[in-house]
Parts: sequence; structure tokens; C-alpha cells
Amino acid sequence: MAMMRRTSTSITSRQLEVLAFLARREHWLVGEVASALGVSSAAATKAIARLERKGLVTRSVDMMDRRCVNVRITRAGSDAVRQVGQVARSV
Repeated sequence: MAMMRRTSTSITSRQLEVLAFLARREHWLVGEVASALGVSSAAATKAIARLERKGLVTRSVDMMDRRCVNVRITRAGSDAVRQVGQVARSV
């Protein structure tokens, strides 16, 4: 229970929205995330960078096109989405 509280308070609602979106498939391009969430690429990049610092996502340069950055949710990110969902359902 303490872990859920810590996770839910350290992730903003916008960050949770990004994580939930990323959980839909294996990897996304930053531009795809920005477009789907209706924000600029710069805003998506900032949000993703914050999530990366928390260990909830990883970023990597696409080997076929080095201008593209792939974003993947980590196990910790998936766990955070799942924990918040469980708390929401229990309320």
C-alpha cells in the first residue's frame, strides 16, 4: 500500500496519461505521442524526459532514421499504471 501511495503521488495526471498511452503497444515515436495527446513535440519530449528520469520509460534513437526517437514503457511504468488503476477501481 505504501508503494501505491508513493507512486500515485509522484506521477502527475498528465504523466499517467502518457504512461497509459504508451502501454498500448511496444514502442512509439515521440511525434506519435505528441499527436495522440494533442501537445507539441517539445511538450511531449519534456514529459517523456521526466518519466525517463523516474525510470518509467526508456528512449532510444531509431537505427533506421536517427532523427526519430522511440519511446518504450518500462516494467516500472507498466506497474505504476496498473497500481493506479487498481486504486481507482477500489474507490
